[in-house]
Amino acid sequence: MDLENIETFKKINLAENPSTPVDVLRELAKEVSGRIREHVAQNPNTPIDALRDLAKDEFFWVREYVAKNPNASSKLLVMLFEYEKNLRKPDDDVIRALYFHKNLPAFAKRVIETLFGEMVL
Repeated sequence: MDLENIETFKKINLAENPSTPVDVLRELAKEVSGRIREHVAQNPNTPIDALRDLAKDEFFWVREYVAKNPNASSKLLVMLFEYEKNLRKPDDDVIRALYFHKNLPAFAKRVIETLFGEMVL
């Protein structure tokens, strides 16, 4: 699909639609607009490889929605946590979203409690 000539609001509609094909979601995950990438990160049908790229997004709110994505795997969540904790200033919302995700392994929860307890408790 040629996304180049599609208006932003239509791209957002595609990004949030669970019926959007995964190849289109992969393309949308590379959009310049953080707002579009945010909606891709929220889409439960976004493939893991696209979520992996979005987990390193420059905007914390995109990373937060990756951490809230119900289909994020434990491996992806641990990768996102590693990325976040190595930032100069990890984002509270991302850390909280990771901590409360059902797929985050118990060992990662314990590390979050140790390093960032004030953010989640």
